[in-house]
Amino acid sequence: MRSPSVVMDKMQKKALFLLTILCLYNLVDNALAQKPEPRKDHRIARVRVINNSKMNIQADSIKVGHKYSDVYKNFLEFNKALAPGETDNGNGNMRVSYETGFWAIGSDWWQITWVFSDAKAIYQTNPKNGQCILNILEKAALPALSAAAAAIAGVAACGFPPIAGCAASPLAAAGAAVAAGVIAKAFFNDESTCGFKMFMLRSEDEMSNGAWVTITIGEGGKLSFSAPSGSATTVYEQIALLPDGTTRVGIPELMASTDTELMAATDTDTYHAHGVGPIGNNVM
Repeated sequence: MRSPSVVMDKMQKKALFLLTILCLYNLVDNALAQKPEPRKDHRIARVRVINNSKMNIQADSIKVGHKYSDVYKNFLEFNKALAPGETDNGNGNMRVSYETGFWAIGSDWWQITWVFSDAKAIYQTNPKNGQCILNILEKAALPALSAAAAAIAGVAACGFPPIAGCAASPLAAAGAAVAAGVIAKAFFNDESTCGFKMFMLRSEDEMSNGAWVTITIGEGGKLSFSAPSGSATTVYEQIALLPDGTTRVGIPELMASTDTELMAATDTDTYHAHGVGPIGNNVM
C-alpha cells in the first residue's frame, strides 16, 4: 500500500502539469488576441518630367499612364512645352496612388507618351517589344484616331512625321498632341500592362515625405525613373502615323516609311537597400 506522502506527491505533480498547460494556453490565446491586423497603406506620390534630350517637347503632349495593378489607375497630362534641360512638375498636382504594407502585393506600371516638336514625331516608352504593341494600336488606337480625324487633320493628310515631299498642314503639330493623347489612352484603357514599364514605389516615395518621382526623357531612346527608393531605365520608340491610316513603330534613327524594326529592350532596375522580392511593396 502506497504511503499518503507518495500519493500526495503524485497529485501535486499532476496539478502542476495541468496548471502549466493552462498557463501556456492563456499565453497563446492572449498573443493571438493582440496580434496586429495585417495592413496595407494607401499612399500618394507626385510626379515630374525632365527633358534631358536635345530636342524640344511640344506643349500638352506629355502623357503619363500609371497603374497600380488593378487597384489604382492614374492618367496624367502635362501642359508645358519643355526645351532641353527644362522640368514640368505640374505645380505638384500630378499625382499617383499606390499601396505599401505587408499585404500590398500590387505593382506600379508606367507608360510615357510625348511629341518631339523638332522631329515632328510621337514617342512612347516600349520596354517589352512585341506584337502586343501593334495589336493595341490596331485594335484601339487607330479607330480612336479615325474618330478624332477633324482634330488631327494635318496628321491624316501627310502622316506624322510628314512623309517626304508632303507639305504638312499647320494643324499637324497641334493634331500630333491630340493623337499622342489618343494613343496613350488606348494603352492606358487596355486591361493588360503591354507597353508599360514596372517601377515600384515605396513608403519613402510618398509626397508627404517631400519626395518626387522623376521621369527623365533622355537621348538615344532612353528614359529613366528615379525616386528616393531607387531608379530604373527603359527605352522609347517612335510611332509613325501614316496617311493610309496605319502605323509604324521603330527606332527613331532607323525610322522610314516602311521600316518596322523594333528596338531591343534594355531595361534596368536599382532599388536602394530593400531589393525587390516577390511581394513588391512590402515596406511598412
